[in-house]
Amino acid sequence: MFPGADRDWADTILQACPSLRVGCRPPRWARNGHAQAALSLLLDDRAPKTAWDLEERLTMADGGTVSLQWNGLEEDEDKPVLVVLHTVCGSGHSLRRFIDSMRRRLGWVVVACNRRGHAELPLTARRINTMGSVDDLDEQLDRICERRPLSPLYGVGKSAGSGLLVRYLGEKRDASRFVAAVAEGPAYDIPNGLQHTHRGYDAYLTRKMIRFFLERNREMLRDLDGFERCAKARTMVEFHERLYTLAGFETREAYELASDPMRVAGDMTTPVLVLNTEDDPVCSPINVHRHVSEMQKLQRTMTALTRYGGHCGFYEGWDPESSWSDRAIAEYLTAVEASGIALDSSADEVCSPSPATGSLRD
Repeated sequence: MFPGADRDWADTILQACPSLRVGCRPPRWARNGHAQAALSLLLDDRAPKTAWDLEERLTMADGGTVSLQWNGLEEDEDKPVLVVLHTVCGSGHSLRRFIDSMRRRLGWVVVACNRRGHAELPLTARRINTMGSVDDLDEQLDRICERRPLSPLYGVGKSAGSGLLVRYLGEKRDASRFVAAVAEGPAYDIPNGLQHTHRGYDAYLTRKMIRFFLERNREMLRDLDGFERCAKARTMVEFHERLYTLAGFETREAYELASDPMRVAGDMTTPVLVLNTEDDPVCSPINVHRHVSEMQKLQRTMTALTRYGGHCGFYEGWDPESSWSDRAIAEYLTAVEASGIALDSSADEVCSPSPATGSLRD
């Protein structure tokens, strides 16, 4: 565990988080990143379909479409809301096992923020970004605050979703909507964070991104400069080096400056728990060690590096309930909520939307 600058606060939180103190302890057969990847695929795929309380689409200023998937809207109006940011090609549906676990463990409202082209959304504007958009997320949070104005917001980002989460927290600084957040299997800097990805996973994920972002949206994007070059990428580094025009930027440098989470991570003021593993085949622990000293300078950021767990795996058995990260996240969020930092007796509304909001689409 690498605590931030406020050691007293970290010690207090850790006392309420036995899972973080003990660490992830899978059986011998699950002590490698490949076994954890297989467990993740198997257990997530077997998870029952989620019966969402509400699915709503929002139209962004440029015509792009994002969505929110809600679970737990019947909870009291001041019950906390957990905002979940999905993986690179995922959605709220692909995280249904995790969302169900958080609902049961926390009893909070959970809402998945789906990015453009995800969750079966049509791509309605000629722009894609594997890391998502802070502007889009801001409008999604506006809508969440409109619906739950008395609820404190907490965030969890998975893999690429954690990149968007950190980017948002760093850009917004003290204006962040989140009381606290968790980045699991974080996507570190672009593209350096992908240089150490296991070769097999790199090839697999590159092909998956080409199919998901490019081939599915060929009619919309094929005339844009850079489409064919991006489609010929053989590694995730190449894909991101060529993505900038499709993401709406004139140069690669401009794209990285506006999208790289580590460019602004040092400006975060929101408490953040970062979960990493030494055997992560996608987001190498080299990234952790490269940035851990910077993260420790932040007041209330804690970086946990476990020996085992793979990439967003952390399973300690065949049972979905064996997820160490689910327990650790729930304990951390409960501890932060109990600490009272979300309370502001001078404010009538905990979560007040900003003046500019996205429009609800039927």
